[in-house]
Amino acid sequence: MKKPVGFDQKVLLHHLDFTANHTKKYSRSEMYELLDGYLRNDITGAKSRKNAITMLMKIWYLVDIEMLPVRDKMLDILASLTKEERLLVHWGMTLAAYPFFKDLAQEFGKLFRLQDEVQSVVIGKRMKEAYGDRRRVEVATSAVLMSMKSWGSIVPDKHRSYRLQPKIHLENADLQAFIVQILLHVLENTSLQLDIIQNHSLFFPFTYELNVLELRQKSELVFYRQGIDTLVVERV
Repeated sequence: MKKPVGFDQKVLLHHLDFTANHTKKYSRSEMYELLDGYLRNDITGAKSRKNAITMLMKIWYLVDIEMLPVRDKMLDILASLTKEERLLVHWGMTLAAYPFFKDLAQEFGKLFRLQDEVQSVVIGKRMKEAYGDRRRVEVATSAVLMSMKSWGSIVPDKHRSYRLQPKIHLENADLQAFIVQILLHVLENTSLQLDIIQNHSLFFPFTYELNVLELRQKSELVFYRQGIDTLVVERV
């Protein structure tokens, strides 16, 4: 059985900001209408606009039930975050919404640990190996690459390759807790060792040193020791 793809349209950051800022204010049908009007300046084609709306709604509005408390917490603090911090939140919500985006980010993250540049043909080949050699996979790969590029997470280089921007350093304890919750969700684990979470490849555009002291104060997370020196975290 072929794995679903779904990610078939470039997503812009200001579209994500707009969606997040209005998610709690409108009904589902009202959100579709609101987004259709907002996106007209950037996306003239009706089909492309519909695809973009579907994706924005999946990322911020129609989230999995277990992700609702995580999303709502981020919506509560979104206005206080910097542009770079908001990118982290959008990145995490997109990881949770789209396994295809997650798998491509994982490939980038693993490769960037080994080298400074990653060729798009390598990414394309790996995604086809995972999802099948079909046109839909090519379209989705291009859509993710264009989205990451427009967000400033990757920069085009010579020979159809990409390099990293300087990583965004994150110290906000709420955002670090968010990272933990996203990883628990997308990796489908009930618990994770902290050394696995630390600068995980899925969050390759970012860097963070987990503040365990502050994270222990978060009611949504529980920490315990496994063996002598392994610290584990799980969601409540």
